[in-house]
Amino acid sequence: MNRFAIVDIETTGTRTPTHGITEVAILLYENGKVSDSFHSLIDPEAPIQPYVSQLTGITNEMVRDAPKFHEVGREIWNLTEDAVFVAHSVNFDYSYIHGAFRDLGAEFRRKKLCTVRFSRRIFPGLPSYSLGNICRHLGITIEDRHRAMGDARATVELFERCLQNDSNGVLDSFLKRTSREATLPPHLPKEVFENLPEKTGVYYFHDRKGRIIYIGKAVNIKNRVYSHFTGRKQKFISSIANVSHKLCGTELIALLLESHEIKHHYPLYNRAQKRDRGRYVLTDYVDRKGIRHLMFTKNHLALQPIISFSSYEAARSFMFGIMEEYRLCPRYCGLQSAHNGCFDYQVKKCKGVCAGRERPSVYNKRVARAIASLDPGARSRLIIDKGREPRERSVIVIENGQYRGFGYFDESRKVESIGEAMQVIAPFKHTADAQRILASSLAGETDSENFL
Repeated sequence: MNRFAIVDIETTGTRTPTHGITEVAILLYENGKVSDSFHSLIDPEAPIQPYVSQLTGITNEMVRDAPKFHEVGREIWNLTEDAVFVAHSVNFDYSYIHGAFRDLGAEFRRKKLCTVRFSRRIFPGLPSYSLGNICRHLGITIEDRHRAMGDARATVELFERCLQNDSNGVLDSFLKRTSREATLPPHLPKEVFENLPEKTGVYYFHDRKGRIIYIGKAVNIKNRVYSHFTGRKQKFISSIANVSHKLCGTELIALLLESHEIKHHYPLYNRAQKRDRGRYVLTDYVDRKGIRHLMFTKNHLALQPIISFSSYEAARSFMFGIMEEYRLCPRYCGLQSAHNGCFDYQVKKCKGVCAGRERPSVYNKRVARAIASLDPGARSRLIIDKGREPRERSVIVIENGQYRGFGYFDESRKVESIGEAMQVIAPFKHTADAQRILASSLAGETDSENFL
């Protein structure tokens, strides 16, 4: 017969490890009844967030003289030892207890059971499985809501109702060593996770309203998705109700698609790549005299950037560097505004295209060499690699240093030119992040088959 330690905690906030425990309640359930219990306020040694005090009624004054976790840790350890750790959204409570013991140098490991997931299987189809809503649906009264002992007692009653209606051995399946039920987010159906492929692609976490809240890329989608569930960001994990995906064939395409999708959907929990980091760009044009100008300016859709920069200072510093290296004219690099010979020509650092002493065609060759040196993707090329299925190939198009998009085609089809590749790709915008991803991949001249 299993022993079950039914646990509820209150905390200073909702993020581990930033916030701490303010209250712990444990009810030991065995042989069909509660056989032992523990309850205490805890000094979290950190301020309680005002909204949490409003919700729970626990104030900083109430916990000021309460024991610290290390003073009650032995009782918590002993009461939960050799017992299944049970809680409503178990990973939240477990992560705080585990973290508190880890801070003391102890490795707290217990088998877990989530009553959200358990009640979903026993009472399917309810609109909500929050503790308050499911208890209301089942007629369970919660006394002292949002306090540890009140919620723990309600969880015991919910657990008993689940046991009474478990005619298909759901509990036994949850407690199997190979079961992942306790680790999965409380609102994510197990079959959704089990049906994820172990292939390369982009995955999307959705909340209960179907909104995309996080986008990531993976070489093995299923393994990468599971790795999120073992972390300590419990507010994020508890928000996940569905996972969708797109197969990509190669990690490079997955990186490019991930970057695009983050900017397109702007998910709540993606911090990086929400905005294109290329606020300033280097671009070029040829004037009426046939002289090729380089200029850095703010990025906008009408421009075809050669390279992007995060700031004005970075762009200006970069321009000075290539001007010095390739003996370019500061007037035609946007760094000086002289109408005649630039100052650098007067001090013999410029060869004099600005003063008519050098032919534009000769000067333009140095400009072309400067541009070609900027990154390995500065020329046109196709990157042809494996596809999503055995007889499929993928292609990425870079035209004159600009990322045009990617697509897939049957291996029997001939795709050997930019024109042929443009017929099979989905077009994507060239961004600073796409440029960075491609430059990093191409720096080692990858083994893909076609370079133009």
